[in-house]
Amino acid sequence: MTEQDNIKAANSFFEAWNAGDLRKALPYQSEDYRSEAPGSPAPLNRDQSLAYNQNFLTAFPDSKFKIVLTVVQGDYVVTNWTITGKNTGPLQSPSGAIVPPTGKTVTITGSSTVQLHNGKATRTWNYWDMAAMLGQLGLMPPM
Repeated sequence: MTEQDNIKAANSFFEAWNAGDLRKALPYQSEDYRSEAPGSPAPLNRDQSLAYNQNFLTAFPDSKFKIVLTVVQGDYVVTNWTITGKNTGPLQSPSGAIVPPTGKTVTITGSSTVQLHNGKATRTWNYWDMAAMLGQLGLMPPM
């Protein structure tokens, strides 16, 4: 696969999110896909990753990713991004508690590193500031 093919596969998640249908990214993930993200106790499998992300899309249904920078080297794609959305749905915390909608808008920056093989994501490492999001929602003191 070319580096452009890898960028397309890596960006499929952002396109699926922005379309409001995370399942659109599944064809670009391997069956043994794993992801790591803030608040998850261990690497998530494909179904767990889908549920993790759906939790946030449900809480911020109008949210949109904006890709700021993409760096590709072989089978790795690193994407720096910003996401903005209004919290109009319930949000499940890492402890399982349900946080009711606050009606507040958040803007979060982060980075995703995707490892690919044969045009499919096999592993993703996501980095973003959950504490900043909680602060913007008024759920903890600003940091």
